[in-house]
Amino acid sequence: MSLPAWTVMHMAFGSARPPGGKLPADVTSFIGREPELAALNALLERARLVTVLGPGGVGKTRLALRAAAQAAGNYAHGARCVELSDLRDPRLLPKAVADTLGVAVQTSRPPLDALAAYLAECELLLVLDTCEHLLDACAALTGPLLARSPGLTVLATSRQALDVPGEHVLPVPPLPLPAPGAAGDGDALTLLVQRAAAVAPGFALTDANRAQTAALCRRLDGLPLAIELAAVRLRALPLDRLPAQAGDTFALLGPGRSTSPARHRTLRAAVDWSHGLCTPAERLLWARLSVFAGSFGLTAADTVATDEELPAPVLLTALVGLTEKSVVQRLDERRDRYRLPVLLREYGAERLREREGREACRRRFVAHYRAQLADFSAEFATPAQLTRYRALAAERQNLYAALEYAAADGGLQELTAVMWAYWLCAGQPGEATTWMTRALQERREPSQDRVMTLAWCSMFTGNQGDRAGASALAAEAVATADRLRDMRASAWAALAASAARFHDGGPSHGPVLVRAAGTLMHRAGDRTGRRIAALHLSFAHLLAGEPAATLDTARTTLDLLGEDGEDGADNDDQGTHGGHDVQGTHGGHGDQDSTECYVHGSQLSTCGLAHLMLGAPAEAADALRRAVLLKGCLEDVLGVASATELLAWLAADEGRARRAARLFGATAALWRRVGPHPMVGNAQLQALHDTYERQVRTALGARRFAALAAEGASLTLAQAVRYAAEDGPASGAGRRALTARAAPASAALTRREREVADLVAAGLSNRRIAERLVISKRTVDAHVEHILGKLGYASRAQITALLREEGADGEG
Repeated sequence: MSLPAWTVMHMAFGSARPPGGKLPADVTSFIGREPELAALNALLERARLVTVLGPGGVGKTRLALRAAAQAAGNYAHGARCVELSDLRDPRLLPKAVADTLGVAVQTSRPPLDALAAYLAECELLLVLDTCEHLLDACAALTGPLLARSPGLTVLATSRQALDVPGEHVLPVPPLPLPAPGAAGDGDALTLLVQRAAAVAPGFALTDANRAQTAALCRRLDGLPLAIELAAVRLRALPLDRLPAQAGDTFALLGPGRSTSPARHRTLRAAVDWSHGLCTPAERLLWARLSVFAGSFGLTAADTVATDEELPAPVLLTALVGLTEKSVVQRLDERRDRYRLPVLLREYGAERLREREGREACRRRFVAHYRAQLADFSAEFATPAQLTRYRALAAERQNLYAALEYAAADGGLQELTAVMWAYWLCAGQPGEATTWMTRALQERREPSQDRVMTLAWCSMFTGNQGDRAGASALAAEAVATADRLRDMRASAWAALAASAARFHDGGPSHGPVLVRAAGTLMHRAGDRTGRRIAALHLSFAHLLAGEPAATLDTARTTLDLLGEDGEDGADNDDQGTHGGHDVQGTHGGHGDQDSTECYVHGSQLSTCGLAHLMLGAPAEAADALRRAVLLKGCLEDVLGVASATELLAWLAADEGRARRAARLFGATAALWRRVGPHPMVGNAQLQALHDTYERQVRTALGARRFAALAAEGASLTLAQAVRYAAEDGPASGAGRRALTARAAPASAALTRREREVADLVAAGLSNRRIAERLVISKRTVDAHVEHILGKLGYASRAQITALLREEGADGEG
């Protein structure tokens, strides 16, 4: 059968990041806040929008995260946190939240709609941290999301209320201070003592120093961040010097606005005090490190911040000094990874603006990350890919800062021309087209960077369904390359033009066009381009309804990937290895941590489709299980979902209805995370999906099918990969991926929902359940409604029957 190009490209090339935003673990003890924590937990029980209010540095984030961690078990999908302090453009808020949650955003629909569609299927506590600089945007986001997502609760932190209907606010004051002459210590004093003891071994609160310690807490106004900064000084200065020094150093940075909160000015004074304690080299490094938007390594810091004024040996000493002063955080003791906290980074940026050399520092920053991206694109289709991708993924915030700096300096095309490989692996075609479109508007003179940006913008655009846009961009790439008379530029433009024809109604011409592009890649000596062209050629044959040719040409791709060094194939004609079936084991890459994952996994997915079209289910399963493992290494949700969908069909063909039902459930959950199902709009594939699913439902019965599908849907991405990949036709290994015993349908319920379900099964009314659990009847009503929705049931009797069946059914 002939498959539309967008379907195969979506299944084999598309990807999405896994759900992010997990709550960070505590690294220091949580002190005090018992009344606020109790009040916040009570609010979360009865309200769907709660905003924690308070001045900067008062501990709003820490309190919200502690409450979210305690409440996460009450939500089927737990709690997630979106940190907003780095976001400056309010228009990007829906996209930023979607990115953190791992929701793929297509250009064909607004990010808010994609986010609402995803959250409509979730029961989730969403923490929006630091909203005050995006107040209107946060209000405009939370209102519609809460209205369209009945299982969503939002916990915000802000210096100002969002003013959204239904909002409940919890003001957070500074920590309680020790009153003069009072017997109690107060939480501010406890915090200072604990933090001081951690950085100054031997420090302890005594009768002799209690008054001085309490005076320092009062001087710092009970603000946790200011106390943390002050505690570090006890490593270098005696306690009796600190209160007087604080009085001298806490002069305001300037007169400021009379409307500015006093505690906000006090917090800036605390940072100024820390800055005043640094050496000139440390102050200079602090300012220069502020160009990093996220964490950074020692090599990056050296490359960006070093010059004649701050040579490398001095920089290293200064970095050690800033780390010891708790200005810079060292994130991992096993490797050199550092971070400048947001507040201190903003302070450093102010100082950098006052200095000469700011532009030079930012240019070095852009050049550093361009080099990293260029290396990755050059090694994209080699065994080095996975290691390099993981390193780049850790630099995501810095990559986007580099884009912003480059855009400000008019050098955006230099970055977008080499960033395509990162965007491809990261599953961000929408972001890629946004930035590439912006870059193309920047300047229009012909260059290799412009051709690469045009070519990849065309391919990303086509992958999102904009056929006309892809064709127009590809045509411009060809015209620009012709003006340059550059072989490599012509090769990439030709590849984009051939891909655009996939989407432009010309699949029968696809193989000819891609073969020509591959020949140009070979002549230009572009190893990465040759491998991607070989992958495209197998796509082209599949789209033309030629599965045997697909498998024949796929061997070329895998042979190229298996080369260690120079390209071994000397023929210009991509795909001359005739008569060979491509099995899933071809290529010899047994260790997924050392193999090329994206092209290899995409090629194996294409082979699986071809085998399926040829009626060879065993070969299809072998290829698809390998594809699942490779895509899983990159956490490519869409790639895993595509292969898992086909493995569900194969399991149904083999009469393994229980496995098929679990795979259908896992696949459906994965599709919900990345957007519309790729089979929508393809009658042939949709008919096959419906036929196999109906076959499995008939074999199991609707209730059993639903229970097993719920087991699959409850799997994490890693568990879904193991289950799909490890279970062969005669093996039970995949069953073990579900844990020792397959999870029951009720595993999708939260702990509280399971308690309610058990009491429903025992015959208790909602009112009696509320009395038994000491909660409101309204809360029980909501839990029962959620339980019915998750299980797909319409009555309480079905809940009772399911729990009785699970109690009697020992089968996994």
